[in-house]
Amino acid sequence: MGEMLLMHHKDNVPLIIIRSTMVTSTIKDPFPGWIEGVRTIDGVIYNYGIGKLKSFVGNPKTILDVIPADMVINCVIAAIFIHSKQPPKNFIYHVSSSLRNPLKYCDISKFCHSYFKKTPCINQNGKPIVISNPCLVNSFVAFDIYIKVTHVLPLKVLSLVNKICHHSFQDVYDKKSRKLRMMHRLATLYKPYVYFMFVFDDKNTEILRMAAKGGPKMDNVELNFDPTIIDWIEYMMNIHIPGLVKYQMK
Repeated sequence: MGEMLLMHHKDNVPLIIIRSTMVTSTIKDPFPGWIEGVRTIDGVIYNYGIGKLKSFVGNPKTILDVIPADMVINCVIAAIFIHSKQPPKNFIYHVSSSLRNPLKYCDISKFCHSYFKKTPCINQNGKPIVISNPCLVNSFVAFDIYIKVTHVLPLKVLSLVNKICHHSFQDVYDKKSRKLRMMHRLATLYKPYVYFMFVFDDKNTEILRMAAKGGPKMDNVELNFDPTIIDWIEYMMNIHIPGLVKYQMK
């Protein structure tokens, strides 16, 4: 609907729509692992790494459409360069990885466990945070039941004990309450993505990539936005998660 409105009202103005999926840290430029803010899958990775998230909702087979930030920027620059002299026929470009180089949800959980087990975060007392093997609950209904059994009911018991003991356990109660709210917030936020079983067709983006590769050079700068070059093990273990830890989990 939005694209149709833009086409109707754009008059003679050239129109290009760059649609990126879940943008993560840079794979190369300005340097590997650069990131600002905790977003997309990083909320789960962050809370798992600091020991606040031991289980989460989602289909392990779901493809998480992840793309590094610099590849998105490269695609934008290439589109502007290629279409600077002629308006585009195919003006919507999906910058994504799900079709050509899919990354599954279960792979993310494996990478997180492997990384934080080998390189644990440090708590406020200067001790390593011990993480457990992540548990992916396939059904949102099952996850809700799991949360009630493992967190809600114990929290109610703790609330009663806390009142009987004149709020002697208030700090513990507040901490567990915050953890429960965080799990609910993340589960609600990520629900549309962790059960999304479709991929995005990036055929137009591939055509653009080939045109940029075969066209005139832009100051000898290589604008690479080919998702097939991403080695997910290398990227997640040695670039993205370390970058998240270094720049956002201080």
